[in-house]
Amino acid sequence: MTETKLKPRRYRGASGDQRRAERCQQLLDAGLFVFGDIGYPASSVRSICAAAGLTERYFYESFANKEALLAEVYQAQTDYLKETMLQAFAKAERNSEAFARAGLHAFFDTLQDKPAVARLLLFEILGVSDTLDQLYYEAMEEFAVLIRSLASSLGLADISERPDQDIIYAGLVGAVIQIARRWALTGYTAPIDSVINSSLFLFVATANYAAPTA
Repeated sequence: MTETKLKPRRYRGASGDQRRAERCQQLLDAGLFVFGDIGYPASSVRSICAAAGLTERYFYESFANKEALLAEVYQAQTDYLKETMLQAFAKAERNSEAFARAGLHAFFDTLQDKPAVARLLLFEILGVSDTLDQLYYEAMEEFAVLIRSLASSLGLADISERPDQDIIYAGLVGAVIQIARRWALTGYTAPIDSVINSSLFLFVATANYAAPTA
């Protein structure tokens, strides 16, 4: 007797795995919408499921709890932001100011165009739990490493002879995040070019400080 493997049951042309993946994506989209609209503390599994058009049974099919969904949504949006910035870097002129400006433009454009993403990345992820705080700090470190590695690969300003280079890049990322928070809290009233130029000043100042003196 030969062994026969059962094929996944299909509904309306989609397999069970495909439908689960689709439901998971619906919940991720709904989570971003709800967290970005009313905030994480005010949200509930029920409100997220209502936004997704799914029952709570399907929520627990993909996520252990609301915090697990927040972690997945946050990770997806930081990945999206990094990819957006990488695309901007790839099109930038190969000098330190143009390189920094391209990345900053991509960052601030995303926040202004997608307020739900801005609220999630800048505010809602913090203070939920030690686990999510750690996820946030890991993401900030990844952005710092990304900027440092890209700057190095392009032969831009080398600050390796200065105080701890990792700390400097982490500080630059942290400063830009704080500028973004202030911009969001004031309702994006400052022109985006002003916000970008203010952030760019920090990168240019760092590059100038690191430049060899005659």
